[in-house]
Amino acid sequence: MQMKSTAIAAEVSAHTTKTKYDGILLTIRSRKSFFEVTRAIQAALPRFHIPKLMEYVTHGDRAGVEAYVDSTSKPFSIVFDFEQGSTMRLAGIPIESKFYLVGNAVIARGLFEYSGAAGLGAPVRICVSQRDGEETRIDMDQQLSFFSKFPEMKPSSVPALLNEKLTEFFEEVAA
Repeated sequence: MQMKSTAIAAEVSAHTTKTKYDGILLTIRSRKSFFEVTRAIQAALPRFHIPKLMEYVTHGDRAGVEAYVDSTSKPFSIVFDFEQGSTMRLAGIPIESKFYLVGNAVIARGLFEYSGAAGLGAPVRICVSQRDGEETRIDMDQQLSFFSKFPEMKPSSVPALLNEKLTEFFEEVAA
């Protein structure tokens, strides 16, 4: 169900659409420690270096972009990470937590060809966490449900592919 509202100011007109959707949270639990899981992720996934990519883009070097993306995206790459646990521990919350943006720019093309809004979910957000005394967990949105909020992406096979590949990868890391 979409709800629309309109805001008009001087010479500018904006239309806002709110789209309800059902999201699904995928949680993979592991008996490995938080540190074992995060080390395994970082050992298995190359780091995507944005400034390196931008060198190729700035020079209009499509072949360079293609080669760089291909070399850093098997199976995925870490685009960004942020360690949140130390801050939470300082706040008195007994948890380890690390946030990752993980992606594969070659696969993501199959989303962006339908909508630039694909950037809300590509790269994919992953959170690895462990509360004291509990199992480690890896949480992410199920991509098929996440991208279902974009009607224009319905023809894309990428959300289902991401579900399969990401789930497989993170289950292996957790095992």
